[in-house]
Amino acid sequence: MKIAMVGKGGSGKTTLAGTLARVLARRRQRVLAIDGDPNPNLALTLGMSREAADQLRFIPSSLVESVTHAGGPASLRLTMERARVLTEYAADAPDGVKLIVMGKPADGSAGSGCMCASHRAVRGLIAELTDAGEHTITDMEAGLEHLKRGTARNVEAMLIVAEPYYRSLEAASRTFSLANELKIPHVYAIANKIRNPADQEAVQSYCTQHGMPVLGTVPYDERFVAAEQAAQAPADFAGGSPGMLAIEAIADRITALEVHSNA
Repeated sequence: MKIAMVGKGGSGKTTLAGTLARVLARRRQRVLAIDGDPNPNLALTLGMSREAADQLRFIPSSLVESVTHAGGPASLRLTMERARVLTEYAADAPDGVKLIVMGKPADGSAGSGCMCASHRAVRGLIAELTDAGEHTITDMEAGLEHLKRGTARNVEAMLIVAEPYYRSLEAASRTFSLANELKIPHVYAIANKIRNPADQEAVQSYCTQHGMPVLGTVPYDERFVAAEQAAQAPADFAGGSPGMLAIEAIADRITALEVHSNA
């Protein structure tokens, strides 16, 4: 299943994306992780070292091209063979996860231009690398830009990470509406950093009111905070913690979704 993890900045989407990738990979499933954020951090959440993360090759915008079809809409296709893309740009992360990282602005500096070409490259990768893993998990950039540009158009499931705060929930609602406009088959909210029943009720009540189904709840977990402070991945540092158990439960539901979709 091709999954996009989205959410407001600071909602915890990168932590959930990387940890979910590790959980699925530990179940002997092939997982391709795509870091679609121009400020990439997914490598560290997956458990790669800072040194390994610094050596990652960013995918160039030239990796995909637009193809116009007679009497139909244009589509994107890779400009090199899929196997070569993985060989040249996919890095090895723990538990066998493969990681591809989206490019940065033209020269990597402030004021260097928009990310249009990189958005296009990510969109092409999501569409074309469907056989690279049983699951493709893309950590999208914060905000709505990726949706407005259709970057997530080819995903099968979108998980919207929402904290129990009004602004976070409002952002989740806007994302939910745009995802439905893109006709993404499975769109769910993930309640994150839940500290108490009142937090849970705030998220559930808002999501019910706005027609957003909630796939799972991840509690606020001090072990995740400690993992961040220790520069380690939650999957390595916080095994058996409430947060890890909650993400494992979400992985169960994703597997069930996939089975239902293929039935």
